Amino acid sequence: MKNILRYFLNLTVAAFAAAAELPSGVNSADRLLQLGLLDVTKAPYHADPTGVADATKAIQRAANDARDHALVCFFPGGTYLVSDTISCEQQVRKLDRPKHVDGGTQYYWPVHQPMVLLGSTHGKRPVLKLSAQAKGFDNQASPKPLVHIWAQTWFDAPGKEEPIWGKEQANISFNHIFKGIDIDIRSHAGAVGIRHSGSQGSTMQDVTVYADGAYAGLNCCPGQGGGTHNVGVTGGQYGIVLDPDSRFPLLNACVFTGQTKAAIRYAKGGSQVPTLLVACRLEPAGDAAVDLSTERSYAGVSLVDCVIAMKPGAVVVKTKKPENVYLENTFVQGVESITPGGAKMTRPSQWTRIGRFSSHDNQGVNLLNGTVAPGTILQQAPAEEPDYAAIRRQHWTPTPSFEDAGAANVRDFGAKGDGTTDDTAAFAKAIAAHDKVFVPGGDYRLSGTLRLKPRTQLFSISRSFASIGAGTARANTGEPGPSPESDSFTIETPDDAEAAPGLAFLSVRGRVQWRSGRGLWMMNRAGFQMSGNAGGRFYGVMAMGRPLVWSGLRQPTAFYALNVERVTSNPQSEIRNCEHLRVYYYKVEAGTIQRADAGDGNTPSRISNSRDVRIYCLYGNVLQLGDKPMLDVENSEDVVVAQLKAFRPGTFPHVTETIAQSKATVPSSRTCALMVRDAKGGSRHE
Repeated sequence: MKNILRYFLNLTVAAFAAAAELPSGVNSADRLLQLGLLDVTKAPYHADPTGVADATKAIQRAANDARDHALVCFFPGGTYLVSDTISCEQQVRKLDRPKHVDGGTQYYWPVHQPMVLLGSTHGKRPVLKLSAQAKGFDNQASPKPLVHIWAQTWFDAPGKEEPIWGKEQANISFNHIFKGIDIDIRSHAGAVGIRHSGSQGSTMQDVTVYADGAYAGLNCCPGQGGGTHNVGVTGGQYGIVLDPDSRFPLLNACVFTGQTKAAIRYAKGGSQVPTLLVACRLEPAGDAAVDLSTERSYAGVSLVDCVIAMKPGAVVVKTKKPENVYLENTFVQGVESITPGGAKMTRPSQWTRIGRFSSHDNQGVNLLNGTVAPGTILQQAPAEEPDYAAIRRQHWTPTPSFEDAGAANVRDFGAKGDGTTDDTAAFAKAIAAHDKVFVPGGDYRLSGTLRLKPRTQLFSISRSFASIGAGTARANTGEPGPSPESDSFTIETPDDAEAAPGLAFLSVRGRVQWRSGRGLWMMNRAGFQMSGNAGGRFYGVMAMGRPLVWSGLRQPTAFYALNVERVTSNPQSEIRNCEHLRVYYYKVEAGTIQRADAGDGNTPSRISNSRDVRIYCLYGNVLQLGDKPMLDVENSEDVVVAQLKAFRPGTFPHVTETIAQSKATVPSSRTCALMVRDAKGGSRHE
């Protein structure tokens, strides 16, 4: 990863050349194609949406063509019969001259052309159905996915001038999207619905896998800078099986029901990082919601604002030894204890609210109000049956679709998206006339300030395909960081605590001035500043190469799958004088830049003079910090941080907390299972 960003910047010309071409045999006048969508049911593919004829070859061809020509692989409503894995491969190409990277020589290099598979939102979702005659999906010892989104490794095979073909490299799998498509793998004992080990910019959303009689609904899922949202699995031995290729897995607003063994399981060597479940509902038929008993080591699991209903006598997390487990505001029923042999629930047959549960392995400790100590924490209280729909709404807001009634297309207002025409006036007209404004694939040149209304939803399908603003676009490069900023273009939201605008799946060459309190940010590539009444929900934010600072925030603000790395200033990010801030998974990287002017590693995160702050899972690759901490907390109160750890210990502390003249630390040799600083005058947490 050390020199990959330099490579990304060189891909623009080739990417736009590919985008300018069309696949052979398509109708250039097709309305969907003009929006950037390749319809799998149309020529030359003719995938059968009735579920009668096998559509495997047609879908595979369409997926490959969409990737190679910077288009979206689009599925109209219907059922598509599939008999083999749909392989969505991020490819590599042979270099004219080998590169010397990361201490080795590479003869091949990634081609970061995103795979975007999208289902229609008209009526029922399209379904990929595994054929009853499909071969190779019935061996539980060697599970096989129906859909596989993956990146071919670019590392040379030992002694060869080429990589190991077919070997996956998850940490370079960028900007791949699987959205709005259901999967049916029922009655195939070795089948998995989808394997998607996406890294920055990758996401899986709005998917249900029907897995009765199958092995698992999911194998791995996207995490940092993206996340997995609104995904459900019914049936199967497991809802999701996670292995070390799963990058910082965040599961938000997901539902797993009817699994015969467990909703979540780790396999193939345990986990490198913990899993975070937020606003998830788990109702497996087995004796555990999460199984941490099959491998030798685990980073752990956290469940926040979840609802778990089990058969009598079950446990939430099955373990063989002490593990890092964290629960907060999670409702359980039918559960005897959180972990085997742990404290019993006071009334297991009825609903119980777990205000907080925290346990840790033998290397873990807690930092509680300045005191470092080991120990398990359990806070429970009787509860009524929770309103899961209300919990879910607190964490998930669906993004609009170009097929929605009332959605306007900026092209209908005169926008060209040709990289030359000034489209500023067309965007302004569309925003003035409609709340939902769709931006088809293209390079839209804009200047000045584009002002959104309180309910404006400006959106596309993939930030890799729709680029707006000043300067030179670099759509479809696969580069995971924000677009280059330009002072000549700004998007501005209303300075209003109740305003709820939205930006989704856009690459912005400029700066976003975010000042609204109830808005939605989804998977954009953009630099942004928060001020005034700023707040809302932010999904898939990445700060790469520049510091991320929040200052003076007062509105409720939540970040999901936050990614901060490769920043040469100290600290890399800071929560300064803020209130009511939540971070659901915070992936960090520091000290990995090997450049003369980069300096040593810098503290990834600082919380200063703030209150009511929560960070759930702060993990990452942290090197060369010296005596700087991974997390620095200064003069703040009502702060909770759960499951904090660097990949490898060093001389640096995991956490340093300073209150007035008092200082406490947790060394990087110990996992910080839980850090708590209560509010002044007593605890505000249970």
